[in-house]
Amino acid sequence: MPAHRQNRGTGFVNLLANALQKAGWHVEQPPESTDRGADLVARQGRKIYVFDLKASSEARKDRAIPLISQAILEAQRAAGQVSDRAIPVAVLASAHVSDSLAEDVKDFALRNAPDVGVGVIDASGFRRFMGRGLEALNAERSRLIETTRKEASPGNLFSDLNQWMLKILLSRSIPNSLLSAPRGHYENVSQLAEAAGVSVMSAFRLVRQLSEEGFLEERSGLRLVRTEELMERWLRASHYRAQETPARWILSAEKNRFHAALRSYVGRMASPSVSKQAGRVPPRLCLGLFAAAEVLGFKFVHGVQPHLYIERIDQEALRELGLSLETAGHQPDVILRVPKYPEAAFRAVVERDGVPTSDILQVWLDVSSHPARGKDQADLLRKRVFSQILDKARA
Repeated sequence: MPAHRQNRGTGFVNLLANALQKAGWHVEQPPESTDRGADLVARQGRKIYVFDLKASSEARKDRAIPLISQAILEAQRAAGQVSDRAIPVAVLASAHVSDSLAEDVKDFALRNAPDVGVGVIDASGFRRFMGRGLEALNAERSRLIETTRKEASPGNLFSDLNQWMLKILLSRSIPNSLLSAPRGHYENVSQLAEAAGVSVMSAFRLVRQLSEEGFLEERSGLRLVRTEELMERWLRASHYRAQETPARWILSAEKNRFHAALRSYVGRMASPSVSKQAGRVPPRLCLGLFAAAEVLGFKFVHGVQPHLYIERIDQEALRELGLSLETAGHQPDVILRVPKYPEAAFRAVVERDGVPTSDILQVWLDVSSHPARGKDQADLLRKRVFSQILDKARA
């Protein structure tokens, strides 16, 4: 793909291509000779349509009209390079396009470019096209997505998958040894969604929220700004009463081989034969809180029972680790936690010498409100690790 196309709203181009294909159109890549414009070329019967798409992070009229103007000009030029009978189509795309903005774009096009097909699309499936036989592509937005959008609140900024994507956006400033995540420069929502292994819609929602609240800069890719304030909000949102289950070693000697048992468990999880056995999928697990901090090289608090994050309380998995829930009348040896946000907790897990360990961001979030000197541990991490994140974010 030519370089000038790589920096566009690739995710929206894919959405448009899917819509065209579902409508029975034949979609193809534009020829290399179209040096400007032409994100897609589509054929419907004997008609050839050349689409130029402009994506906007903010669906406002003062931004939409200049973009659709540019798209009209580039679509006309690109259509002329494809065929003298090709129909130019200019498209404006944004995470959410209101009906009123769609009307504004339509009125502008009718007044200034009546011979060019024009349309708007958004991430909810809303499509509004006009002219040159394009009206058949029109569609209303999904009720479910629209309801989710209306009910969205600032608290959703730190949903399970959002926290995972935030870790990805911060990961370039954190060593691989402290956080496991894909590291790269993400030009758009589609690239972030692919890296995170989430839907484009999930990434759209996060990027929209970050942009609306002033935490994201998109001029040169997706870059977090005001990171210190964002992390403080994340920390406050993570303060909730975690459900903990005490467990004991089946044999007292098991305590000395806890890490070895975790290594063995992780090795078995990676075996295809285990996951297929009786249809059982072993739960994910990892060290958490102070035990994780120690493994990552930031030991500070002593004398606290190790915490083990486990995806669900699974008796077979616990037996493999040498643990039992029969704790009546005894002091627990290990504290089990089922994480409230499992994807954020487990997708970024670091393996240290084969031991699955919570990433450093997760440790910071989890220990900060712990009564056993958790605030002191969190302050240590902030000083020794996250000051680097804040410094790089300001650069």
